[in-house]
Amino acid sequence: MTDALSPTVLYHCPCTGAMRHSDASNEPAEKRSKHSYDTMQSSQAERAPVDSRSALFPLRVSTLENLYYCDDCSSLRCTRCVVEEPAGYHCPNCLFEVNTTSVRSEKNSCARNCFQCPVCTHVLSVVESSEGERPFSLSCAVCCWNSREIGWEFEKATGISTQIERLRAAEVAPREYSALLDYWRTVQRVSAASAAVGAGSFKQRLAVPSIGVVPEYKAVEGSSDTEQARVADLVALENADYVSYASDPRRMEPQRIRLHMKLARRCCSCHHILIKPMPKAQATQFKIQLMAANFLPTITLPSRVSLKYPQQLLEGPFAVGRMVPVALRFANPLYTEMKVDVASHLSGDVRVDVAARQFTLPPFTELWEYDEDEDDDSSSDYNASSDQRGGIVDRHGNRVAIQLSVTPLVPAPNLVIPLHITCSHIDDLVDGEKDGSKSAGRKVTDSFWVYVVLGKVQ
Repeated sequence: MTDALSPTVLYHCPCTGAMRHSDASNEPAEKRSKHSYDTMQSSQAERAPVDSRSALFPLRVSTLENLYYCDDCSSLRCTRCVVEEPAGYHCPNCLFEVNTTSVRSEKNSCARNCFQCPVCTHVLSVVESSEGERPFSLSCAVCCWNSREIGWEFEKATGISTQIERLRAAEVAPREYSALLDYWRTVQRVSAASAAVGAGSFKQRLAVPSIGVVPEYKAVEGSSDTEQARVADLVALENADYVSYASDPRRMEPQRIRLHMKLARRCCSCHHILIKPMPKAQATQFKIQLMAANFLPTITLPSRVSLKYPQQLLEGPFAVGRMVPVALRFANPLYTEMKVDVASHLSGDVRVDVAARQFTLPPFTELWEYDEDEDDDSSSDYNASSDQRGGIVDRHGNRVAIQLSVTPLVPAPNLVIPLHITCSHIDDLVDGEKDGSKSAGRKVTDSFWVYVVLGKVQ
């Protein structure tokens, strides 16, 4: 990683195979001692997360807002490790919804009066004139192209696609295309039969009558000599590189507008639905939306901490051998209490000391979003000095800020600190509550890597 990155916190997706499971990360947090954390730090060093100096580092990490969360696998998912499938089709012009069975029959195009201009690709509109037996035509309001230039005139303003099919059926080119399809199907059928006979025994080959030779292709009657010569060149595969595909600009035909597709995304391991949009073309909501920001704590680098703490946390500049305190703020997005464990990674480039290795995040409450001033006064029911001794430098609502002591050991264009985060909470949304019976809930434990990018080391 040679380019400088702005200070941020990036999350690592385990689909790259850099993270392996450990028995220590699955142990209850309340049973861990300081000795167990030192043991876990040594195991983190053996697991060796993604090297931040690699050129592929920006591709293996992402911000929390761009990641998904599978609640069945209890793991992060990125855009490279999800399975996409169609959730609905619609026309981007008229917003007409097309069912899945009609997509193939309509050739993935809108079956209504939605066409693109062959010159400027603008949407064509149906106009009416008082001349001729067919008064309707397609016109472009941008470049003033009209379908009368190619002889396309319509009797009705509706069902333009059906009328165009009838016009094309009377032309030589569609009939030539159908004849070519039939010819090559015959060639394929004869080739398959010859291969089957050649693979049989000698007696079987004698019993099968001789396979007829495919006759030479002849152009459809009614086409000009130039068209027949061009078709003959196309049939001769050895001359395909020298065939000119340029067409007459006066014969440019408008094309039907292609359908757009809404995608649903599933987990690559358990095929659990992560993203499922509403099928309506006008709807922007989602039926299912499992984003990682709604399940995992949001980790940020605060610009400042609360004024009630006299200690100031520096943000740089970073120099080799100089210890700099750095604050990390954790925010709980869940409505239940969350326990967080933080473990640093042993490295020869930087030494990191995590003062608060275990702490609890209060549950999220909407009132804290509106009563921030009152919360600053009412949140003083805990011992602030005790928090500072434990490495916690700020508490506010569902957010907790902890202190890291960072000491760079070598110069680097970007100082990146890998941290292993383990968070656990009790899931109260169990199936037993739907029947009226109460259950104690289940414990959900998530572990993942984060990379704290701090800046340049002088």
